[in-house]
Amino acid sequence: MSRTWDGRGMWIAAFVLAAWGAWSGSAPAARAATWEPAPWIASAAGVDVAAAAAEGAAGAGATGETYLRLASSDAGGRDLGFASSRRQPVPVPTPRGPLLRRLRANTISLGLQGQYGGVRGSSRLADGFDHGPGYAFRFRYMLSRSSALGFSFEHQRYGSVQPPLNVPGDFADSHVVLTTISVEGVFYKGREREVHPYFVLGAGYASPDIVYSDDIASRVNEGAFLVGGLGFERFIRQRFSIDGSLRVIGQIANSEFSSIGQVSLGIHLYPGD
Repeated sequence: MSRTWDGRGMWIAAFVLAAWGAWSGSAPAARAATWEPAPWIASAAGVDVAAAAAEGAAGAGATGETYLRLASSDAGGRDLGFASSRRQPVPVPTPRGPLLRRLRANTISLGLQGQYGGVRGSSRLADGFDHGPGYAFRFRYMLSRSSALGFSFEHQRYGSVQPPLNVPGDFADSHVVLTTISVEGVFYKGREREVHPYFVLGAGYASPDIVYSDDIASRVNEGAFLVGGLGFERFIRQRFSIDGSLRVIGQIANSEFSSIGQVSLGIHLYPGD
């Protein structure tokens, strides 16, 4: 009888190994579709586990949805496998809101600033004039979230170092009016914040006119210049900001050097939708 049992044991072992190889070599979806649970599992769980597994495998491959399997056990603590299958919706990414207007490319802004400046150097301007008030118009066109193309139009008046004297036969200097136009690159840092700094680098053209006490004008040291500076912008509303800057202008005209410093403060408007 032991020999007979040994023969049966060999056949049983061979059958188990063949069944396991066929099961492990099939695709997960195929295994789920062909798996048949034991009757005591289905009766204890009260659901068709095989149908739930097949539905989960087919649905996941077709729609990309995920399925949540809940394990269960009977009163004796035995594991009953997957007792239920719940369909989970496909995750939907949260839509992003629109960019702030100041971060959008192709946005324009208009600014008006009051300023005060001084002139130094070896030129005719620096010899006879020192400092005075002025104003400026700024126009900016956003190229990206952190850079803009700017245009500035400035009108600056510098007073005479000496008070004007009306001497017969002589025209005493009264003041100088400096008109400039420039093209600038404006580079912002942390533009998404309400308060952020920026840097300016550009070039322009200056037209200084010396106006004498008898309203006779004479143009001197006219020519191109370079400008650089830094500033800050503080947004009060999305379309309205306070803008302040410190700028330095360097000019060489008629072999004479002039350096001009300006402190500006004003507003900036962002019209549009």
